[in-house]
Amino acid sequence: MATSDAPTAAEVARIVAASVRDRLPLGWKATETLEPKRGSLRPDLEINLEAPDGRTARLVIEIKQVLERRDIGRIVEQSRSMTRSPTDVPVVSARYLSTSVREALAEQGLSFVDATGNIRIVVDTPAVFISDRGEDRDPWRMGRPRGTLKGEPAARVARALLDYGRDWTVRDLMAASGSSSGAAYRVLEYLEREELIVKEDKRYRVTDWERLLRAWSADASFQTTTRVMAFIEPRGVDYFLGKLTKETKFPVAVTGSMAAKEWATYAPAKAAYVYVSSIQEAAEKWVLRPNAAAPNVILLEPKTVGDVPFVNTVRSQAGYPVAAPPQVAADLLNGPGREPAEGEYLIEWMKSNEERWRRD
Repeated sequence: MATSDAPTAAEVARIVAASVRDRLPLGWKATETLEPKRGSLRPDLEINLEAPDGRTARLVIEIKQVLERRDIGRIVEQSRSMTRSPTDVPVVSARYLSTSVREALAEQGLSFVDATGNIRIVVDTPAVFISDRGEDRDPWRMGRPRGTLKGEPAARVARALLDYGRDWTVRDLMAASGSSSGAAYRVLEYLEREELIVKEDKRYRVTDWERLLRAWSADASFQTTTRVMAFIEPRGVDYFLGKLTKETKFPVAVTGSMAAKEWATYAPAKAAYVYVSSIQEAAEKWVLRPNAAAPNVILLEPKTVGDVPFVNTVRSQAGYPVAAPPQVAADLLNGPGREPAEGEYLIEWMKSNEERWRRD
């Protein structure tokens, strides 16, 4: 539901026209026509562009109040059907376009603009490129947010969908993830809108586990879901990892570069990132010294995702427990320095070796 001050379609059209006009390079001209009269397949707005050398192009704009990721296929076909000449450029517009919708439109080669300032206009002839960033959330939406993958319930569901390569009933997903029915349905509804899952005969299937992994990583970085403290083990990382081969009274899961090398070695790791249920208990057990200047051990204590990082851990070749590949990849994508590149390297390995890490 939108707030009372949400722009109408006509107001969105005026905002869109002004956004394009204000961002054109010097010497360019723009003339807009609202609801041009040209048959049943007419756009909501046309903007005629004229370059300084006299060449022209026309932006053919379809305006929607709300646009979901699952609507992309239909809107792409509809927008392209309204073009009449090679110089017509289809453009999708709305009061707000989410990040995932903008990414999907760009992948389809469609230009877009929303009323918050998110804009990407690509015209080949005469050549012009306009890009700018607006809001990352709908400022006119009332009530509960339309959904994210933040928080423990979403993390439980996301990890189950990533860890296991199967079709799911809601009951099976609840059992595997430990989530409540309400949480499972809310997350599934959100994922369905984002085209990350499809539903067929009361069963759900992940359509693109890589995009699901990236979406979850973006919404739930370990910096926001854990308490983080840095330490030093004077005798080095390898000595520290030897301590982790021994049983403890609390759960442990190595993540980051040190875990990723079990599957896809990128470069020597300088520090060990380790999930523990209690930083204080772990630091005392392993006799670690706090050191923020030059740490070689980083302890992570989950604060908003419960025990999710410890789910489906495996033993490394050296004998210490490592987090599951989806958890490790998500953490690397949010890490500092070269770690995002290591995350990409691990994801490439996961794409080529799905049978080795996804459970039945």
